[in-house]
Amino acid sequence: MKRFLLRSLLALFGLVVGLLAAEIGVRVYYPDGGIPAAHLESSSAEEHTSVHEDGEAGYLPVLGRGEYDLYGCLKNEYQVDNKRGTRLLFIGDSVTHRARLVNALRKLYGEAKYEYWNAGVESFNTRQELVLYRRHNVAIKPDHVILTFHNNDFRATPLVVREKGQFKVYDPGMSLNPWLFERSYLYRWAWPRTDDRQGRARQVLESLAEFKALLAQQKVRFSIVLVPMFKPESTWDKSEKWSRQQSQEYFRQLGLPYFDMLPIMEAALQEAKEVTETPGDFFHPNDFIAQQFARELHGKGLLEGP
Repeated sequence: MKRFLLRSLLALFGLVVGLLAAEIGVRVYYPDGGIPAAHLESSSAEEHTSVHEDGEAGYLPVLGRGEYDLYGCLKNEYQVDNKRGTRLLFIGDSVTHRARLVNALRKLYGEAKYEYWNAGVESFNTRQELVLYRRHNVAIKPDHVILTFHNNDFRATPLVVREKGQFKVYDPGMSLNPWLFERSYLYRWAWPRTDDRQGRARQVLESLAEFKALLAQQKVRFSIVLVPMFKPESTWDKSEKWSRQQSQEYFRQLGLPYFDMLPIMEAALQEAKEVTETPGDFFHPNDFIAQQFARELHGKGLLEGP
């Protein structure tokens, strides 16, 4: 028994020494902690960062300075306590943030009856949009929330690490230990990204359901604009096709009104129209296709309602 215990202790000691040596080795090889194998999405100097880390949302925009106001919206000329018309709140990721569709709708519908508030944040997913709404957007008391839903809304909520003057955003998946990830370079390097697609999908469904319940309680209209990948559907990969099918299934399951922009985009491509913001960027629309979307939404009564 004593011999067994001694061998076990020696083995444990060797394992600890080996892990420490590996940790030191990874830190020497990656002195700034930016490890690509950990699914590093971006790294920037802290002083140039317009977002801050958040335990629930991964990150949220810094409010009250830069481009966002105290309500989590892009700064505008409206006054919270002096509503001039139906208050529209647009939420979503970079497609919303870059405002091409918002601006096209503003041009069609005009300013006399509507206010156009934009709470879009680059690279946000549905869970992050929900957190931002609950904590900050709700204060503007919108009449109608319009979610621009995109394929990459199924991405996992990111992890943020601040170290050595850098703000690093990682997307390592959902089933990991955040405490270890933040403190161990070896863990970041060795952690295999598992197939957590069903977990990410469940998070989207739960977030949409919570959005629906919350807005219904507040008597706020909720509409969804389903934005496609900006390339022929025949060239979409399996993941892109899955995310579209899954989102439509969830909208129907929850009874959420949505407007599908894929037919409009496909019609434009058949006419050899350019639809991307920049060549090769299949996530973001240019002004032309945004205007086509706006005309379709106008024709179907997006803002007028049922």
